[in-house]
Amino acid sequence: MIPPASTSSVALQSLEVLSGTRRGVKLTLGTAAGSGVSIGRAPQNQLMLADDHLSSEHGQIFREGDRVLFRDFKSTNGSRVLRKSGPLVPVDASCGFEVELHEGDQLLLGDPQNPVAVLFRSESTAMLSSAGPSPGDSGETEVGRVLARRALAEAEAVAGKVERDPQVAALLLATTKKLGRRGLDLQAVFEGLADAAFELVPLATHIAVELGDGPDGRMATVFAVARRGEPKPDAKTDAKTDAKSDGKGEAKAAPLRASRAVVRRVLQERAAVLIANAAQDLAGVASIMGARIQSILGVPLWEGDDIRGVIQVDNRANSAMFKERDLEVLLVLAGLGTLAIENARLHQRLRMAEEQARGEARFLKHSEEKRRAPAPIGQSPAMREVLRQVEKVQATRATVCIEGETGTGKELIASLIHYQSPRRDKLFVAQNCAAVPETLLESELFGHKKGAFTGADSDKKGLFEVADGGTLFLDEIGETSLGLQAKLLRVLQESEIRPVGATQPRKVDVRIVCATNRSLEKEVAEGRFRQDLYYRLKVFPLRLPPLRERRDDVPLLAEYFLKKYAQELKKPISGFTPDTLSQLASYNWPGNVRELENEVQRLCIQVEPDHFITPDLLAPHMRQAEGVVDRIAPKKGPLKDMLEEVERFLILQCLKEHDGNKTRAAEALGITREGLHKKLARFGL
Repeated sequence: MIPPASTSSVALQSLEVLSGTRRGVKLTLGTAAGSGVSIGRAPQNQLMLADDHLSSEHGQIFREGDRVLFRDFKSTNGSRVLRKSGPLVPVDASCGFEVELHEGDQLLLGDPQNPVAVLFRSESTAMLSSAGPSPGDSGETEVGRVLARRALAEAEAVAGKVERDPQVAALLLATTKKLGRRGLDLQAVFEGLADAAFELVPLATHIAVELGDGPDGRMATVFAVARRGEPKPDAKTDAKTDAKSDGKGEAKAAPLRASRAVVRRVLQERAAVLIANAAQDLAGVASIMGARIQSILGVPLWEGDDIRGVIQVDNRANSAMFKERDLEVLLVLAGLGTLAIENARLHQRLRMAEEQARGEARFLKHSEEKRRAPAPIGQSPAMREVLRQVEKVQATRATVCIEGETGTGKELIASLIHYQSPRRDKLFVAQNCAAVPETLLESELFGHKKGAFTGADSDKKGLFEVADGGTLFLDEIGETSLGLQAKLLRVLQESEIRPVGATQPRKVDVRIVCATNRSLEKEVAEGRFRQDLYYRLKVFPLRLPPLRERRDDVPLLAEYFLKKYAQELKKPISGFTPDTLSQLASYNWPGNVRELENEVQRLCIQVEPDHFITPDLLAPHMRQAEGVVDRIAPKKGPLKDMLEEVERFLILQCLKEHDGNKTRAAEALGITREGLHKKLARFGL
């Protein structure tokens, strides 16, 4: 008796090309599980788009259960999904190069400025289905008919059976020895495993290895190769536009991928599977049809009850089918290869950890050297005021914003704050925000996850994590982009960071000290700096005076640098003559302390051993200050009267330079406003 038919609802999906060379083309997606549509420039794609900014195999739309997904094959110019609801979603490493499609979404493929737009539609319609056995009851699955399977629980018994064949046992023994000789190089182990598979399974033409990594266990093809002498699939791929080219005109990685449907079947069944007549049985799977695969072996890489990955072996050249013996031999080989692969991966991780530890050790050593750096040198009123402010803030966790011209010693003050604070036992980490390209600065500060972008082959800690418990000094904070400023604001507000490519934030305890040689107030007014971040950073502003405002400190600094470089050069130097120190003190020092240090270093190199540094050795632009005393020309008389005349001249000159503003003039002279008033009254000014 035939069971009555029942009515069910199914979603019919279709695609419409809205722009590009094939504008107006429409395509309906199949309703069978596992069905899909491949997209790209190559002719074998179900949706062939001839636009030259698309990759030969750009991506694939496929059905997974009740969902329809789009996967980008790491194309050259990438893909994005414009949601019907508004947001633009990049299809990149942050989502595993996969996104789910919904009614009304648009795929934007290739060039971001002029993409090919493909509209996805999904309409619900009624269909008839008869009650009866499901396709799975007759041996059919979402990947077609499976001719043979060997469950992982049978692996040990299969190994015993296979090893009773003397010829196969000899080959497996030789394979074990070869894998052992491959050492701990992961690529060499993959190559040895492929060589053994080609020898044990004569019909095999192509091999792909998928491994799981990370907490989500996501599988990815890590190795793929064709048998020597076999033409590679899709040989017409244009290597100039394919990001996966080997640089020699051959497209390498894109065509050689394990089928998602086969890998999923192996993992779900926890079994090795043999799929025969794949071109017929897997007609709904785009990756199978695109590669013209005749039959497939999908075998788990197993160790005990654990599955570490999947080996897929394809026959793309011979009409003959793989046999059950091939499936069993490959299952045993996978067990032998898993141990070699895991050993090589462990060695790789240990080597990376060792390199990271060595780098951190160098960083710590450098930090310890900074810890022993001298305190700021200076006895001028302006410098004493700075040090008083440092004493007030050093024991707190308040954010400090140090303002000052280039070369005034902002990093030295930041390290002084750290090493006199309760955080002194943790790291002081400095980063010049202007020294790193904007595209890399986010990764440098917040870290990144493996696969977050091209070249991110491992997890990396950012400087916020490195400085956890300590202090992070952000120099030239005014150079950061508005996007990065928003992320810095989140750290200040929430005390948490999110590495690039990560889905979960991490808590950090970091004190931020920043510095800038710009006026942040002006940057805020002109829209280049976020106002909310500005208020967060300027909890405790600290202004470092330029060297021209602390001329009394020039002789002290010059003597310090003279001693430093005389020891470094191993040259005895008698010192500075009084005239030389006078010349140095009268110079304006636009480059501040850094310029003074560079000048003293040059003088130490130039002066003869056991000689004094005289004014004639100074740089020409500094000797222009020689005429200052001549311009003042005090009348000869008692020393007290001549000094007062010089002081009167300098005060008037400073007031003139500051347009009569007594507050700014007093700051430039390094005295208080009240002190300036007293001097003006004494001179009758």
